[in-house]
Amino acid sequence: MGETLLHLRSSPEMKNPAIIIGFAGWPDAGGVSSLSVAYLKDSLNASHIGYIEMSEFIDHTQHRPIVVIEDGFLKSIGMPAFEVYWGLTARRDVILIRGYEPVSGWDKLVKALFELVEKFGVESLVSIGGLLDRVPHTRPVRLSFLTTDKEIYFKALSMGLRPSNYQGPASIHSYLMHECGKLGLKAVSIWGHVPSYLNIANPRVVVSVLENVASVLGTEFNLDRLYVDASVFDGKVASLMEQDSDLRRLVESLEREYDDESKTPGYIV
Repeated sequence: MGETLLHLRSSPEMKNPAIIIGFAGWPDAGGVSSLSVAYLKDSLNASHIGYIEMSEFIDHTQHRPIVVIEDGFLKSIGMPAFEVYWGLTARRDVILIRGYEPVSGWDKLVKALFELVEKFGVESLVSIGGLLDRVPHTRPVRLSFLTTDKEIYFKALSMGLRPSNYQGPASIHSYLMHECGKLGLKAVSIWGHVPSYLNIANPRVVVSVLENVASVLGTEFNLDRLYVDASVFDGKVASLMEQDSDLRRLVESLEREYDDESKTPGYIV
């Protein structure tokens, strides 16, 4: 069977569990992927139950180990890994996984994920991504998706998500969806489209993504703090627009594109 990269400190009993996974790095525009999982971890008071050892597949010059130094002595050093958390929602358990998109070893990460699927009887998997797009922040957030399941496909369409159409370099999300399809696992990758002029932490997009993740999974998340963060974010951007006439003209142009549907974005999955 080979050595496993999955290390669990506990194995709780779970009800109808789903995996939600986010990747920091290239597929994380606006922090949508990493912030979504981080928010759920905090809001659900999720328990840390293990990790997937991926250090040798992560560029340490880009994602450095974390050290603790006290009075000239090195107390600890933590290598990058995929942390695994367990949280409870009203209708189902969730396994939250977050880490940096590895530069290689995608097959090994997926193998470890499938060990979780088998061990806990996971019924569905959601990956979250963020991409830059020619969209204005003044319009409803644009979301796109890729799935392995026809039922999820039609549900996502009914929710207003757009099926992804793209050819080109792939992220780990596409590879993960491909492998889930081979396994017969219900899986969907949901992407929040971030205004290209605002590639900063974007709670407005995160809110929209998590609302739709909850709907796809048939559960609910408490997003109250995110709603406040999104409102504050909107206020700051509005203030910025008042001071920057070039930004106002750009946003007005993007609003016309959005409203006229004159441009079809290239989705990156």
